Amino acid sequence: MKKFLAVLLFASLLLTTISGAVFAQSSDSLVDVQRVAFPVTLADNQTYTLVGYLYMPHGNPNNLPQCGKRSDTVQVTLSGATYNHKYWDANDGGPINGATYSYARYMAGQCYGVLTLDRLGTGESSRPSGDFINKTVEADALAQDLSALRTTHNPAHRKFKRIVLVGHSFGSFLSVFTLGEYGNVADGLVVTGWIQSPGTVPLTPEYVQQLLQTPYITVVPEVRAALYYSPAAADPAVIAYDNANLSDTLPRGFFLDGVGVFTARALGDVAQIKALTKSDQVNVPVFVQLGDNDVLFPSALAVNEASFYSNAPLVNVDNLTNIGHGFNLHTNHLTGWQHIDAWIDANIVNN
Repeated sequence: MKKFLAVLLFASLLLTTISGAVFAQSSDSLVDVQRVAFPVTLADNQTYTLVGYLYMPHGNPNNLPQCGKRSDTVQVTLSGATYNHKYWDANDGGPINGATYSYARYMAGQCYGVLTLDRLGTGESSRPSGDFINKTVEADALAQDLSALRTTHNPAHRKFKRIVLVGHSFGSFLSVFTLGEYGNVADGLVVTGWIQSPGTVPLTPEYVQQLLQTPYITVVPEVRAALYYSPAAADPAVIAYDNANLSDTLPRGFFLDGVGVFTARALGDVAQIKALTKSDQVNVPVFVQLGDNDVLFPSALAVNEASFYSNAPLVNVDNLTNIGHGFNLHTNHLTGWQHIDAWIDANIVNN
C-alpha cells in the first residue's frame, strides 16, 4: 500500500536526534573536495560538460565503521534559479558572522558523498544557447551524469550503490521531471522549495516579460532578497554575500518551462501540471520539504502535494517554520538538514 504522510513520523524525528549524536558536523579537515567534469552528449549531437564538486568524508569512508552504508550513498544536488553549486556550499564552508551555511560539508560530515552540480548554463558547466537549454535537455544531461555514477567510469572514479537526487526550487523541478522521464536513475528524491499544487507565484506578467528579454536571465539584488529570504530568519550579511557571490543566470528555455508550470498551477489544471512535471511518473521514495514563509512556494498551498506523486512508494511532506525560499541560507537551516539526513538514512540507506 502506498504511504502518503503529511508530516514526518515521530520515529523519523528520533532518527534525526540519533543522527546528530553519532555523526559529527564536518570541518575542512574532515572533508575532501574534488572538482569533477562529466561529458554529456545532447540532442544536437554536441558534447558538453557538466561540472560538479564531490564532497567526501576525509580518507576512505569504508574504513570508518560509524559510516556504515552511508559511505556508498551519494546525494546529487541541484540548485534553483539564479544559483549554482555554491548554494550548497556558501562561503566555501567558512563562517559568516559565526554561522556556517554549507549543506555539502554538513552532509559529508554525516558520512554521505555529496555531488553539487552546476546545471547547464550555470556556474562552470557548458553554456550553449539559453533557448536550447530547456527541461528536456537539462534532464538528458542529468540522467547521463546519474547513470555514470552507477559505474566507476566517471570523472570521480567511484561507483555509488545508492543515489539520492536533492533539488531546490528549479533544481527540484528538474529533479522531478528527470525521474519521471528516465525512471530509476536515482534511488530517492528530495524536493525542497518547489510544489506542484495549484496556487500562484508573485511574478507579474510584465515582470516575466522583462526577464525574457535576454537568453540568460538574471535577477537584481532587491528582487532576490524579496523572493528568496524571510527577514526574520536571515542575516543581512548573508543576503549581501548572496547577491555579491552566489547570483548566477537561468537559461530562458528552462525558465519558459517553469512558466508553463506556473500557469497550469494558477489555472488549477492538475492534469496539465502532471503532464508538464511528470511527477506522477516518479517511482522512487520522495521527501518534499517546504517553508511556511516561502513567498514562492509556501507550505500552506501544499495540503495535497503528496497526491502528485501517485506512483511513488512513499511520500513524506516536511513543513519547516519561520524560513524563506532559500532554505540553506537562513539562520535556522540546520533543522531542515537534519530532517533530510534522517529521511535518507531511514528510507534509502537502510531500507
